[in-house]
Amino acid sequence: MEPDAAGRAGGGVVRVWLVTAAEPIPSDGVRPMRFMGLARALAGRGHEVTLWTQTFFHHTKRHRFPADTEYEAEGYRVVALRAFGYQRNVSLRRYASHWRFAQRLADEMPRRAAPDVVVASLPPLDTVAAVADYCAGRGVPFVVDVIDPWPDVFVELLPAAVQPVARVLSVPLSRQARSIFTRAHSVTALSEQYVGWARRLAAPREVAARVFYPAADIEAFDRLAAAQAPAPEAGPLRVVYAGALGRAYDLDCVIDCARLLASDDGPAACFLIAGDGPERERLERRAAGLGNVEFLGWLDAAALARLLASGDVSVACYRPGATQTVTYKLFEYLAARLPVVCSLEGEMGAMIRREGVGASYRAGDFADLAQVLRKLAADRDELGRMASRARRFAEASGDARRVYGGMAGFVEEAARPGTEEAVA
Repeated sequence: MEPDAAGRAGGGVVRVWLVTAAEPIPSDGVRPMRFMGLARALAGRGHEVTLWTQTFFHHTKRHRFPADTEYEAEGYRVVALRAFGYQRNVSLRRYASHWRFAQRLADEMPRRAAPDVVVASLPPLDTVAAVADYCAGRGVPFVVDVIDPWPDVFVELLPAAVQPVARVLSVPLSRQARSIFTRAHSVTALSEQYVGWARRLAAPREVAARVFYPAADIEAFDRLAAAQAPAPEAGPLRVVYAGALGRAYDLDCVIDCARLLASDDGPAACFLIAGDGPERERLERRAAGLGNVEFLGWLDAAALARLLASGDVSVACYRPGATQTVTYKLFEYLAARLPVVCSLEGEMGAMIRREGVGASYRAGDFADLAQVLRKLAADRDELGRMASRARRFAEASGDARRVYGGMAGFVEEAARPGTEEAVA
């Protein structure tokens, strides 16, 4: 007989399940992201934490393990369930993978002692729906953490002419999303925009919700980089990009900007591109002959920290029409005292301008990007002040210990009886 959730703690040890289809786990040996940060924070507060995921790792497109695997790490338990793999982010195979993982969760979760609270990452919808169904039948509160607003994001990426048809075709997915939020105890999200989206789906019911930005481990960065605030120097501006070399990022614009700046007397900027991905060979061909562009490949955590600490400015380059709101790159760059030159016009762009920690350029416009970088290169004193503001803002709003500690407290509140009407 399955234990019920009646023993939910009122201030003591809480049994927490975290469910994510795509994020790293300790055995991956890569930079921790949101759910590892939350798992560490909860375990550090003395709670019993289980992180559920699948054997297939979205970022490498490979299976971590050949079969279901469980292990203990960092004070919490990891359960990886075997599901389907896929090679393309947009494919029927990926949808099948999400469906299969949801089915595995639905089979396996009832075999365990029930938790006091579950936190599920959205996307994918199928996984969160499986959590919602499990929790609804057992009186277990669950929290939805919004990373991307599926399915709305798919519609927004399509040409305007076909969006009405796409909205009709996505009605079943929209109903699934609404069903999730009408049953959720509460919501966390990467941005204010995503909180608003979740609340619209939950309406007319008012759901408690709070923003927790994608955070950077500042303590680990400082340890790896031995970071000291660099003094502004003359010479080319060192522009850093660190991330995937894929279609989501507009590195074509960055390379065209580099070509334009290479003709300046200097040149005005050199570009250090760290990372790997399916677009790397094409981008290297595009940059052939440019002496102010260097592809550094994949860097381990220490090498990446040293690179960021050595830069003057960073670039967050997204394609026109990109739907991201606040991304991991923001606070990683700011923690390294790198002002951010960003193409996003929404919440992240507004935040950068409001805090005085960078500048904006028109997405896809390499000449506008070049103009922004020339201006920064010409005023190193202001660039130094931006760098100081960047670090202060990262410490106040994007430090992993603070962000995930606050998120852990929010999850604790969800686990306690009588908090259903909590105000966000």
